[in-house]
Amino acid sequence: MSEGGRTLVDKSESSSFEDLASAAAHEIEEAKLAEAAAAEKTHGEHDKPADEWQDMLGSGALLKKFIKSGDESNGSRPQRSDICRISYELKLRDGTQNIVEKRDHVKIYLGDNEVLQGLDLALTLMYKGEACRLQIAPRFAYGDIGLKPGESLGLVGEVDGPKYEGATIDRDTWLEARLELHDWTEEPDHDTLPIAERMEIGIRRRCRGNWWYGRGEAQLAVQLYRRALDVLDESEGGITDPTPNGEMVHTTDALHALLQERLRVHNNMAAAQLKAGAYDAALQAVTRVLTCQPDNAKALYRKSRILTAMGRNAEALEAARAAASAAPDDVGVRKELSKCEQKATRDRSVERRLAKRMLGTSDQSKPSPDKKPSRAKMFVWGSFLLSLLVGVASVLVYRYKMQSQ
Repeated sequence: MSEGGRTLVDKSESSSFEDLASAAAHEIEEAKLAEAAAAEKTHGEHDKPADEWQDMLGSGALLKKFIKSGDESNGSRPQRSDICRISYELKLRDGTQNIVEKRDHVKIYLGDNEVLQGLDLALTLMYKGEACRLQIAPRFAYGDIGLKPGESLGLVGEVDGPKYEGATIDRDTWLEARLELHDWTEEPDHDTLPIAERMEIGIRRRCRGNWWYGRGEAQLAVQLYRRALDVLDESEGGITDPTPNGEMVHTTDALHALLQERLRVHNNMAAAQLKAGAYDAALQAVTRVLTCQPDNAKALYRKSRILTAMGRNAEALEAARAAASAAPDDVGVRKELSKCEQKATRDRSVERRLAKRMLGTSDQSKPSPDKKPSRAKMFVWGSFLLSLLVGVASVLVYRYKMQSQ
């Protein structure tokens, strides 16, 4: 699905169900936005009074009120992956007007979930220079998890960002926002960017992906990690740093740092895909890491967990042992190794029982040395011995009579 020649669904390196789920989610949101845009064209944005709230998605989950109109002369609006320069302020919609976060003239990649989803959706229906107020339902804000004091806000561009200091935001908390779209530009071709800039963008997306992963949003984390890999990927002929005269000179140190960051992203993406249940894709990601770093303890640990989830216990045990060898003091690794060894012991026990049943040598056929014979068996043996004694006595009597004659 595309719009104006732009891909609306991120590149996929696997055909796992998480890719289908992500694509379906994108298509649903695109359909909602397309419907809202069509309604605007039919009825006109300004048919309603400026001080009246407008339902942007038709579900009541995202309401908009104009503060300042934008430039509609060419009818253009930002598209997914465009770099938007925005200012926004988020508050609780509880009458206290406590500020959650506030940022001025920050640049974000539209559609990358670098801001709350409510802001992302609203920006796609805004014009250059437009400002508005929004009411955002929990679904498009902090979701069921909410946000507690002291937790990270996950602000893009800030590796060690500020912590939230307001009242607890729960699963039913609505937000109010003031949002202004200053301008936007198209995302440049990654191959034209200097390595330092590609590194900065990659780290930015990885950190935001980590934030979503920490909130239990594995799908959104995978989306950010894939976008990070897009910019950290090798160009044709290897990653190079363009010079002002157009010559492409290889920069070994910068290239090494870029590839190290790429491996970190693959490692994190494997964890997110494991959490999402996309085991094949997760195994592919962690295999890429181990191809370059065979002794990466974190990758070996995650490989063990992935293989366990896939039911490949013998391979999982092998990976766990390698992880323990690489990081012998890691508590998590030792715990994983213990679990794998216990499963291996159970598997061997089951295999032995099955083999005995197939060969007809089940343990049940062997009498227990401590088990007393039953009364029935005692009666049978007693009868047998009595018969034997009677037979012997008869023979002796017969021989005695013969000798007397």
